[in-house]
Amino acid sequence: MSIYRSYFNKNNTIVANSDVNTAKNPVTQLFYGKNRRGKCIYTGLSGDTCSGRSGFTNSVVNGYSRFLFGLDLDGLKSKVDNCCLSIGDLTHTLKMTNTSNFDDTLLNEFILIDGTRRATSFDLMLFKVSGETWDEGVGYDYQLPRDMFGPEFDLTYSIRPSNWFSSTTITSWANSGTYINSSPSTYSVLATQSFDNGNENIEFSGVALDTEINSLLTGGVQSTYGIAFTPTFENLSGITEAYSVGFFTKYTQTFYEPFLESTYDYSINDNRSNFNLYKTNRLFLYVYDYNGKPICLDVIPTVNIVSCDGLTALTPTAKKLTCGVYYIELNITSIPGTVPTLYEDIWSNISIGGVIQPDTINEFVIYDNAYTMGSTAGMPTIYGYSVSGIKENEKITSGESRKVFISARVPYTTNEQALIDTIQYRLYVTQGTTQVDVTPWTAVNKTFTSNYLLLDTSWMIPNEYYLDIKATSNEQVDIYRKVITFQVINQL
Repeated sequence: MSIYRSYFNKNNTIVANSDVNTAKNPVTQLFYGKNRRGKCIYTGLSGDTCSGRSGFTNSVVNGYSRFLFGLDLDGLKSKVDNCCLSIGDLTHTLKMTNTSNFDDTLLNEFILIDGTRRATSFDLMLFKVSGETWDEGVGYDYQLPRDMFGPEFDLTYSIRPSNWFSSTTITSWANSGTYINSSPSTYSVLATQSFDNGNENIEFSGVALDTEINSLLTGGVQSTYGIAFTPTFENLSGITEAYSVGFFTKYTQTFYEPFLESTYDYSINDNRSNFNLYKTNRLFLYVYDYNGKPICLDVIPTVNIVSCDGLTALTPTAKKLTCGVYYIELNITSIPGTVPTLYEDIWSNISIGGVIQPDTINEFVIYDNAYTMGSTAGMPTIYGYSVSGIKENEKITSGESRKVFISARVPYTTNEQALIDTIQYRLYVTQGTTQVDVTPWTAVNKTFTSNYLLLDTSWMIPNEYYLDIKATSNEQVDIYRKVITFQVINQL
């Protein structure tokens, strides 16, 4: 599994029937409840008074907030446009970190400083509305600070758009709050998530979200997106207290910035050096330009598997994996003659920029059954590992891409190297005493000549990163901690 992260390009939390703007707050506080006085409305009842008018009364409205955000998908889209990623292979998850995990006082129901209680047992939804333009704003505080120091200290409070009523200074939302919770036609739900204890992180995913994001990558019009309590909670009445949950926003100045995580499985496991009967094997073709950059062919090539006597044995269908990487998949149970036997894979119909290229002829050897059986259990093989392509404590400028090679030295040899199918790597950062996964355990690529991983820093937040390696042999799992440490630094 490989990942790519797309971050928010703007965000804001809007409050029902309020013109407050809180865009620059590092935390979005989503709340519901705490019914309060609303607009002065006519009842016709003589006992009602409101604003000095007989027959009027203040309506009771529910209090709640909604979080709006936009996504910067330019980096992900460029990979799709450059044929590095295929839409059909992408799945997406929206992730935000819950602030309750970092404050012990929030682990139990507790009266917060603003008079709200911690929300538990609730549902949040990821929604979209029509493609309305909106501006982020520069507000910070949810409430006007007490003027004990004078109005010059109220600079963190703003009622400039966007807010509940307005999307820009001169434009109002088609529906206040972006949608009407009692009218499903005004919004579309992309995903929902249930929260038991209220300290869980947001992880929205599913077919609807995949379809939405993939449509944007192929030219669709981006809508307004947001997160809110489901209408069932927003419409609860008779509640005298507000219940809230907080998540870090794009202005958090920590590593917990929210993002859209796109995952795809483009791992390479080339069996050219260990092609065996009775198992699924892959053979790869790698295409590079004169600068060594992977390049996509005009069409998928055709492949013929030819025996040593020149006879065509198989014609498998080739597939594209990623930029400049194509493969065929074979599961052979028998061959004429004895093993090992030499075969050729001939790649034809190779076209680059409309120019037909010569056929590419490669060789591979088919070996006997890859399985071993006997009366005794095998012993695990312990390799010695080294990393190249990146230096210890190296500072890498954000946007650089590195090919990091992992070499496995055969035990009891001086420098004999082996290609390993079962190597995985993990990339993480530390926040205090907490390890935060950036890339979870992921298979290392294996080609005909090397084990390697691609380190794309274009989506990595400037920070210090650590690389772990895990190897499995005969049920024994060995983990090598902090094999390499490096820093990603800002271009500025």
